[in-house]
Amino acid sequence: MTHHREFYTIFVVGDRIFPKFAAMKATNILLFLLGTLIIPLYLTSCGQDRWPEYAEQTKTDRWIDDTMRLWYYWDKDIPKSNVLNYFSEPFTFFKSLLSKKDGNGGSPFSTIDSITTATSRSIASADYSYGLEFELKPVKNNDTAYYARVLYAAHNSPASEASLKRGDWIMKMNNKLITRKNYARLYGDQAMELTVGYYDTVNDTIMAYPNAYNISGARSIKDNPVFYYNTYIKGNKRIGYLVYNHFSFGPSDNESDVSYNTELLNASNYFASQQVNEFVLDLRYNNGGYISCAQLLATILAPASALGAEMGYLEFNNQINPQTQSFYLDQNLISGGSNLNLSTLYILTTDETASASEMLINCLKPYMTIKIIGETTVGKNVGSKTFINSELQIAISPIVCKIYNTKGKSDYADGLTPDQILYESSNLANFLPFGNENELLLAKAIDLITGSSTSSIQTTPHSLKTTSFVNSIARRADKAVRIK
Repeated sequence: MTHHREFYTIFVVGDRIFPKFAAMKATNILLFLLGTLIIPLYLTSCGQDRWPEYAEQTKTDRWIDDTMRLWYYWDKDIPKSNVLNYFSEPFTFFKSLLSKKDGNGGSPFSTIDSITTATSRSIASADYSYGLEFELKPVKNNDTAYYARVLYAAHNSPASEASLKRGDWIMKMNNKLITRKNYARLYGDQAMELTVGYYDTVNDTIMAYPNAYNISGARSIKDNPVFYYNTYIKGNKRIGYLVYNHFSFGPSDNESDVSYNTELLNASNYFASQQVNEFVLDLRYNNGGYISCAQLLATILAPASALGAEMGYLEFNNQINPQTQSFYLDQNLISGGSNLNLSTLYILTTDETASASEMLINCLKPYMTIKIIGETTVGKNVGSKTFINSELQIAISPIVCKIYNTKGKSDYADGLTPDQILYESSNLANFLPFGNENELLLAKAIDLITGSSTSSIQTTPHSLKTTSFVNSIARRADKAVRIK
């Protein structure tokens, strides 16, 4: 039998495939004719009809292509079909569709996952881990070892049960120094012994506690975003303070599971009972989540006069009808909770603050005075929507919209600049528990509210290296505000 290569095409219209045979030399060109996708297919047998096989090979890429061309915010930037390879691996094909505008200088905000990865991913609402958030800093006089400073330990987690707390320094794991090769064990591993220390202000060094800390094996934990709240009374100032770490519904991130929102509503009732008239919202570790959760928090904090008003709107590409869709400061969202009727809001940020946190700040600006204390935020002013194909075992989350406040402002793609710049990561002496009035960022907020300096804020440089190698908060970052 003489084998020959011939050019074989299929016409793809929607989900229907129409074969057409043409005897010609094999080519790698994709043709696009009259809006119909023509995919080159090859056969290496004696006239055997192979088009069903090739249709099967291309269906994942074709589904990705169809979905992106309809929903992608930068749909006009998707390359024409005649330059795309519909036989490429799906993750590679997805990346080939993305606009250069997707992202803010780093990796694209649009993502693709297997269904297993996508459905298990969470904004720290249900995480198989130690429940430990940390940042790595180089050890003094050692270029290969690191200490892990604890940012916080989730409640009812192996980390909190081991008595690890904000400000502690993990120096060794099973008596071994932390390195670039082994630090990931801190995300979650088997039970192990930790050497834990504290910052000695007198000697400007990290000193180990005499006793070892034993942490149990990683397990599924619930990192409640309503992490801490309290009220401080300073003369006629009744200051509410809330540490809110991510915008999510509950352990399953399902809108029917409102356990975290219920906790937030309960906190709002506490603040109302305390008659707070000033407020500090701590979003320093909050790097995103769902738009509806941000709506709820904004409605709690906004002036009563703004209830019912437009909070902002989403702008989609011109194929989506309607192209702009508004969302509101809806009083119905806070049924069972309280609106605090605030006129000014102090917000604490770091360079991990992003996405829905930035949206909340931007969308409340037209209605109240916003004072940002901390670091410039990440800069994610877009929203994503997840599309899942169970048959193909693929989920894509493309950017589908840009987010504006009611004044038509969406100018924070490079982040929101603080009114008061303070770098938490470079501070050692004032890296104190949440709620401590001398904690660096909270102390500054209280000073601004009261108009006097009553705290002992230390911002002078230390001899210890303060640049972070890794911040664990980044691993759970949402690429954009989640529309659904």
